[in-house]
Amino acid sequence: MNQDIDSIIQEICLEEPSFRLKNETIRGVNYKCFDSEILNLNDYFKLGLSYQNNDMIVFQDERYSFKDCYKLSSAFANSLIQNFNVKKGDRVAIASRNYPEWIYTFIAITSVGAIAVPLNSWWTGSELEYALEDCGANIAIVDGKRYESIKAFAKKKKLELITIRCNKKNKNNWNSLIRPYVNKEMPNKEIKPDDDATIFYTSGSTGHPKGVCSTHRSIISTLLQWALVATARAAKDKIQPDKTVQPSCMITIPLFHVTGSHSQFMLSFLSGRKMVMLYKWDPLEALKLIESEKIISVSGVPTMTLEIMRHPDRHNYDLSSLKDLSGGGAARPSSHVIKLKKEFPNAKPGLGYGLTETNAAGAVISGDEYIERPGSTGKPMKPLTELIICDENNKKLPRKEAGEIFIKTPSNFRCYWNDTKATKEAFFEGWFKTGDIGYLDQDNYLFIVDRAKDIVIRGGENISCLEVEDIINNHPLILEASVYGIPDERLGEVLCCSISIKGGEVVKAEDLKSYLKKYLAPFKVPTHVDSHKKQLPRTASGKIYKLHLRQELEKKINSN
Repeated sequence: MNQDIDSIIQEICLEEPSFRLKNETIRGVNYKCFDSEILNLNDYFKLGLSYQNNDMIVFQDERYSFKDCYKLSSAFANSLIQNFNVKKGDRVAIASRNYPEWIYTFIAITSVGAIAVPLNSWWTGSELEYALEDCGANIAIVDGKRYESIKAFAKKKKLELITIRCNKKNKNNWNSLIRPYVNKEMPNKEIKPDDDATIFYTSGSTGHPKGVCSTHRSIISTLLQWALVATARAAKDKIQPDKTVQPSCMITIPLFHVTGSHSQFMLSFLSGRKMVMLYKWDPLEALKLIESEKIISVSGVPTMTLEIMRHPDRHNYDLSSLKDLSGGGAARPSSHVIKLKKEFPNAKPGLGYGLTETNAAGAVISGDEYIERPGSTGKPMKPLTELIICDENNKKLPRKEAGEIFIKTPSNFRCYWNDTKATKEAFFEGWFKTGDIGYLDQDNYLFIVDRAKDIVIRGGENISCLEVEDIINNHPLILEASVYGIPDERLGEVLCCSISIKGGEVVKAEDLKSYLKKYLAPFKVPTHVDSHKKQLPRTASGKIYKLHLRQELEKKINSN
């Protein structure tokens, strides 16, 4: 009889020193934690030296080993201390698109006890200025485009700019700064598990974004849980690792998002995984690199794996190396799960649910269990993450009843930077209140109903955007869909959708509505249909830019 994953995880925690468990009180709340020798990110990144001659980063025609990367990270860490007097707890911002130096910089900052502040590289100058002032950074590492955005106010803010891959004249050039320190070891600083490590800013769809401040323990707890779950799954499926093949993944998401920084970049240190960086997401370029670099894992927002699957040139490339097609950061329509398995029979589709505030910890699902429950985002991550569903009075709800998802884990963030009120409101007795709506089934699998703020309430009826999107995505001529509400004087809100249609095809609004009426109650059929011949617009992380679509359609409707 096959063991289930939970019992295998229990056995591993008892037998493997790396995954021993203990109870610990953190900020007045009792948590189950790992009793690990990895106490901080300085300890964690040194794990890469076990694979020192293996490729760590491939970027265009550049290739760096784990040894190379750690050497460059150490050099920059020494420069931060010697040239800029960076001390423990100082905030150091990174405002750049994905480059190898982004990774070296993050390693350097966190390894010396400073706080890394990754900023959204799609932000405007005023948005960058707000976050830099909010976090109190005196140093920002910037690429050419961000240098142009920030230099206008840098002098006034007494902000030192260090440039990477920038052809503008600046006294602090990354390569010049590290040159005197290339043979220096990483500085040895005392860093406790619950010292602050990062501030990631939330997207801020309304008002200013909030700085999500997390500790070293928070981040490492997520990474070790992912590794433990993967180990347990391999044991359950009796999969022996092929030691002749280096694990590899593609960095598809901006590193200022936890999907990119945690599941793609930082997780790679536990297995010596090669990271192939894209200059920007391009499905054709991804196909080429999967073939040339023998990529094993592609993860990102679910639309990325869909774009690979649907690319007209897909069959021109050898994609046989692919074993893992994971997603996170957004829901994946159930119909896509089945199609992925059919098109890539040797690869396991997977999905993860987590937030910036939980350092991406939450629930995970993969392989056969995902095929059997394509609408689920999995079970709570073992062994540290607990998940319950609560009503508006913070009372736990029974199975199959939808409510707000609460998460308790040592991966939870410490605070919203400079916002005590928002921090207090975000927690209930140690549980983080996600703002997402979902339910747990009888087997403890989580199903996301919707984001609380995105549920459309039409004439008093609650409509799940995800449910409607799932049905629309089943239409044979539609590539992707985004469903949302816009204000309506009579009904409060009306349901709308934006769709991307296969090239050369036409889907009339009335025909789509007739199709949907076969599967949905009439009140769930969108009132307005906005058709696009090209891909729907994306945010920096690759998610469909729902807010932009909503605003544009609202303008069209109001102008008629």
